[in-house]
Amino acid sequence: MQAKDMRLFVLMMCLMWSAAAMADPITPNDFRKGTDSERIEAAIREALRTGVNAIEIPRWNQQRKAAEWLIDRAILVPSDFTLVLNDCLVRLSPGTADNIITNAGARTQPLSANRNVRITGKGNAVLSGGLEAHFNPPGDKSGYRTIGILLYDTQHFTIEGFTMEETQAWAISMEHGCAYGRVANINFANTNKFPNQDGVDVRKGCHDIVIENITGVTGDDVIALTGLATPNDTARTSMQVGGRLPRNNDDIYNIIIRNVQAKCIGGHALVRLLNQDGIKMYNITVSGIFDTSTEEDIRPATGIRIGEEHYWSSRMNVLGETYNIKVDNVHTRAKTAVKVVGTLKDATFTNITSYGGISQLVEFGRQPVEGVRIEAQKL
Repeated sequence: MQAKDMRLFVLMMCLMWSAAAMADPITPNDFRKGTDSERIEAAIREALRTGVNAIEIPRWNQQRKAAEWLIDRAILVPSDFTLVLNDCLVRLSPGTADNIITNAGARTQPLSANRNVRITGKGNAVLSGGLEAHFNPPGDKSGYRTIGILLYDTQHFTIEGFTMEETQAWAISMEHGCAYGRVANINFANTNKFPNQDGVDVRKGCHDIVIENITGVTGDDVIALTGLATPNDTARTSMQVGGRLPRNNDDIYNIIIRNVQAKCIGGHALVRLLNQDGIKMYNITVSGIFDTSTEEDIRPATGIRIGEEHYWSSRMNVLGETYNIKVDNVHTRAKTAVKVVGTLKDATFTNITSYGGISQLVEFGRQPVEGVRIEAQKL
């Protein structure tokens, strides 16, 4: 065989090996013993051992002989890892009081960071919080394990391409150092069955995150950015696994929210921005927000809500701590399209439109604002 032919042969073999590897991903069906959670964990260990660093949960569960995966504890995703949800239904087993998915560092002692985490769906992938309440009391009062997907101090991450159904409280939450990430192409299918069924929450200490192409129904706020700190907080009942104690890097900044076509049937806000206790929020862009509620639904209180006069622990927000906020292309039937309750500096509200006979397009509260430009109209 000539040298040229040998090179072609080697290249063809490499391509065949690569294709074979892609055609046969590691899945929990490769493991027969144990619960669904144990088999998923075995697949993750094997992926790490072989250096593949990815697993796929398929539609069909061979051991259960059903198109369903029932997990009795959270799926822990390590660094440099991809979890693919391939047209599958993954549901918390009845009574399981835990997250559906979290980064591995959120369960170490002490807590630790993760990097390069991908949670991605294909086909009609669904993550379900269960059919009944798993916590007493139901909802967010039972702490961070009520959250569907929880990321703590995770940088360079992707969450995309699936539906989140009937979550026990918030569907997705990021906190304490989550950065350089993207949450996209997520559909919510909540019914307000449990308290505080938010869609996407960004907590204190997070930055450089894109949230886009969000659809469906939430019980509470569709998207909420909340920077709150409590001097005497304990992580046991907090909605943050890292607790709400003040840290050096608590600000929320460089967040893009765009193309949201959804409704919150609990009557809250499509997008909420809230920062208190000295935490700053800045460089926030919100665009392409379409309220899909109808006359048969509860009218949302606000399309975009900025600030509050309560929820603070050490002190209320002061002028200059919420700034460089751009809101564009909002279409809503909420009672108030944009409501500014707290302080605000250097903001623009453009292409704000409403339908359904609301009382006010842009409303300001009692707190000082400075450098705000408005362009709004009723249809």
